[in-house]
Amino acid sequence: MAKVRCTICGAYLPEGTEECPVCGVGSECFEPVGMVKCTFCGAVFEEGVDTCPICTVGSEYFVPATEEDIASRVQPASTGSGNMVKCLVCGAEFEEGAAACPVCGVGPENFIAAEKKEISFRKDSDETFVIIGGGPAAKSAAEAIRVRNQTATVTIITQESHLPYNRPMLTKGIVRDFGYNGLVMEGPEWYEKNNINFVPETVVLKADTASKTVSLRYADGSEGQLKYDKLIYALGAYCFVPPIKGADLGHVVSVRSISDTDRVKQIIADRKASKAVCIGGGVMGLEGAWGLKEGGLEVTVLETAPGLLPRQLDDTASQMLQDICIAEGVDIVTGVKIAEITENAVVLEDGTEYEAQLVIMSTGMRPYTKVAEDSGIAVDKWVTADSKLKTNIPDVYTAGDCCSVNGQPQAFWAQAVETGRIAGANAAGDDIEYKPIGSSLVMEVCGTSVFALGTNGKDPDKKFRSEQIKDDVKNTYSKYYYDHGKLVGAILIGDISGMGAAIAKMK
Repeated sequence: MAKVRCTICGAYLPEGTEECPVCGVGSECFEPVGMVKCTFCGAVFEEGVDTCPICTVGSEYFVPATEEDIASRVQPASTGSGNMVKCLVCGAEFEEGAAACPVCGVGPENFIAAEKKEISFRKDSDETFVIIGGGPAAKSAAEAIRVRNQTATVTIITQESHLPYNRPMLTKGIVRDFGYNGLVMEGPEWYEKNNINFVPETVVLKADTASKTVSLRYADGSEGQLKYDKLIYALGAYCFVPPIKGADLGHVVSVRSISDTDRVKQIIADRKASKAVCIGGGVMGLEGAWGLKEGGLEVTVLETAPGLLPRQLDDTASQMLQDICIAEGVDIVTGVKIAEITENAVVLEDGTEYEAQLVIMSTGMRPYTKVAEDSGIAVDKWVTADSKLKTNIPDVYTAGDCCSVNGQPQAFWAQAVETGRIAGANAAGDDIEYKPIGSSLVMEVCGTSVFALGTNGKDPDKKFRSEQIKDDVKNTYSKYYYDHGKLVGAILIGDISGMGAAIAKMK
């Protein structure tokens, strides 16, 4: 509904209102509401709202919309059509009409129509399905069970206090206030509608697979047990913190959850932070560094490897990305050895100090396997599963970034969602196999875009044919690797419009 603004008291009112209910003046004191643009996601909408209808950031990110902005106006995410699209970058699926992928944030030029998944198996029962873990794999598993079984009891148990949310967005806007609703995958009404129990702030201690019970510690410290007929292990991963002296100080944070980003903001406020150091130059480290830079901090990234993203990029691309970051005000130092973290600095072994009131640790993830190990569930670095997401224990399945499928880790968002779907479906009695999903790198940092998929040409046992175009003026780079005529690797910087074609060719 169109709105007007009262010029006397500033109230926003529905168009057609004859008298302001706040100050009592008549409609002669009303003026049409202008349009604003969200500087975070690009959405354009009528002023007078507290949060962006697309990404839910606050009004501090709004600016008056130009005529050009209005002409190319981004519409609200849902069209109501029910048609689904798939993000080529992260694999997320959602209703068409979104201005940006709710998981990785890329624009609609990276969306394609999602393949419809036909469900032929259905069997209602009075079984109890328990899903331990509260990430995308857990939510996907619960959904897969419910569409096949309308009467079973389905319960998700998580240590977090929030419903499953889009975790990849945390480092992209580390100091921005998305608001919980801007990250959540589905609101509480979805769980109500689908009769899915959600138990937050609860630690899983152990599963007794003989008696089919899970031992729990609740938020109030009390303990209890929950019986199950089928168990899905989806406890995810945790941030690995190397044994650096001072890593346990209060201003050192690893970002994995909403509470972690809240802590970052609190540290910045309490310590009046002006300088930050990000230890680790991977995707999350660089995204976090750029988010802090946009938040007004001076940022240095310290990376132990000789270059950025050495497993995804070739040396030329790595150096170009480093140069771009430095030009945009994010200092990058590679090949470092860190001695310790002090109250106000990160100190290298050579004695160099980098001032920091805030330190972000981004030094990799590790699968959470302790509960599996304590419960007799097979672990080989990850919780092991076959192509149907079955573990070595009958009626126990696994999914997400805590697991490997036929020896292959499943650490990315799309893999977590799909393994959750397969685990849930098969736990419900279906019989479907997981088809491996490739993992690509895509990120937007320091004013540029980066995409990488497949080999980076560094395999010493293989010889690749390659095609390279590098433009130092436009800061663009493309490199394609071929093996016997087949595209097996792609690296794009600056202009990543060829990403979709590369993904299609490498399927």
